[in-house]
Amino acid sequence: MPVNYYPINLNLKDKECLVIGAGRVAERKVRRLLECGAQVSVIAPLVTPRLKTLAGKKKITFKKRRVNLRDLNGAYLVISAASDRKINSTVSSYCRRKGILINVVDSPKECSFILPSVLKRGNLVIAISTDGISPALSKKIRQDLGRRFGAEYAKLLRIMAKLRPEALKKIKNPGLRKAFFKKAIRTILENDES
Repeated sequence: MPVNYYPINLNLKDKECLVIGAGRVAERKVRRLLECGAQVSVIAPLVTPRLKTLAGKKKITFKKRRVNLRDLNGAYLVISAASDRKINSTVSSYCRRKGILINVVDSPKECSFILPSVLKRGNLVIAISTDGISPALSKKIRQDLGRRFGAEYAKLLRIMAKLRPEALKKIKNPGLRKAFFKKAIRTILENDES
């Protein structure tokens, strides 16, 4: 029976995050963690050229070796993307015992959280999840939504970031404020389409 996951946006700024494995999948996970401001360490016997570059630029910490369970201590979040099933399973068991957030990329049943398919347009983030049942369907829906929500939404949010604090200060009536925001969004999007 599938798990019903609780959707959440997690603040990872300056949090210690560990990625085990250094292949293409690990590379994608590292990139997303860095986008969120996480402090990322990677442990693997081999490394992709892109991860090697990130380590050289001091964007990540890289340890070229197999993972040791002691490496997991102090991590806020762990993503296990090793090509070895036994390593992923051992890491998962340890993290769950210690209360460390864990994602095993190829085994939802061993995760304390799963990662949705994400469409990002500036500060607009749309996450699509099938609770791990069909990542391919999540990807298809993300692509469909990508055609609907373009760069104009990133622009809209840049404008709203400036407009909203002023409106909150100046429009004290909640009903009027809500109407103002609805009209502002509609007007900005209509002007962007023309």
